[in-house]
Amino acid sequence: MFWVIAPIVAVGVVAAIMSSASEGERAARRNWESKREEVKKTVEEHRKNIEVHLKQAQQSYDFHFLTDLHFSSHRVADSAYKLLNDARDSFGAIIRILNQAFTKKNELKSKLETSTREQKNEYLTEIRSLNDFIGKVLEDKKTMESQRDGLLAEVKRLNAQTAELKAAIRDRCGEKGRDWHQRLEQRAQANRLRRAK
Repeated sequence: MFWVIAPIVAVGVVAAIMSSASEGERAARRNWESKREEVKKTVEEHRKNIEVHLKQAQQSYDFHFLTDLHFSSHRVADSAYKLLNDARDSFGAIIRILNQAFTKKNELKSKLETSTREQKNEYLTEIRSLNDFIGKVLEDKKTMESQRDGLLAEVKRLNAQTAELKAAIRDRCGEKGRDWHQRLEQRAQANRLRRAK
């Protein structure tokens, strides 16, 4: 996250590299950081709620409650996927920043051989600064990858349980459940056809 805020205090070549992240990428990262825990918690809560209701062996399922839960689960998953898109945008910035930092570091290394002592000291200082910067960005990338992968795993589990819930509504809620399931499938098919055009 530091690369979103740090350009204000960074100097030299590191500041130039850090400022290459677009405002959209910075906003995506801030959004990821501010909403990640809340969305992950909501996904986990919905997943557990579905799990509890699927385990109940009642034949008299509350049709309206379960269909509301199904709809709510879709909304939670959609919200999580939007947040994961922010993570993807942020990763794009991280990769670009790392590439620029490595390129600049290699440029400075190649200049060392043909430079004066004073220039060498300046280049070595910038190389050390770049090494520190690269280390922090790589650490940030690793942390964010772990967070992203954790949220994605939770969303996939939620989606699997939502599919189980959909089948349970069809199988255990009588004619209402079968009718609801059929309409849902028809809407999904219509949406797929519309997107394919």
